[in-house]
Amino acid sequence: MPAVVVHDLAQAIQAARAAGAARARLTLRSAPAAGRGLGVGGWLALADAARAAVPTADVAFCLDCADDPGDAQAAIAAGAERIALASDVPAHARIRALADAVGATLDREPPALDLAFTRDPEAAVGRLLMSKP
Repeated sequence: MPAVVVHDLAQAIQAARAAGAARARLTLRSAPAAGRGLGVGGWLALADAARAAVPTADVAFCLDCADDPGDAQAAIAAGAERIALASDVPAHARIRALADAVGATLDREPPALDLAFTRDPEAAVGRLLMSKP
């Protein structure tokens, strides 16, 4: 499933709209280390708001926890469906086991597109989804 990095609610909604229009599945991933900066609660609130704004879009939300297993554990406990954690973190296997136990995914795929400097996120995501076989 293609993935894009979103930095705010507006980008998340625009990306979800593009996914809905293309009838494609898409992962919306937070900015790097957003588990620490935005926080788990902030990311989950963004995900809920984007889902409410575009309920027909088939999108998953992945919180990037960088190299912080504490943030990843908090995300799992709070109900995050996907978490990104650096694979060289000593606690990686423990975090994977926690994620597996509750049906969460420890995401390893790199994002395909970062919307940080994109003037038209919806169009950029649309182009990405149209280029996928």
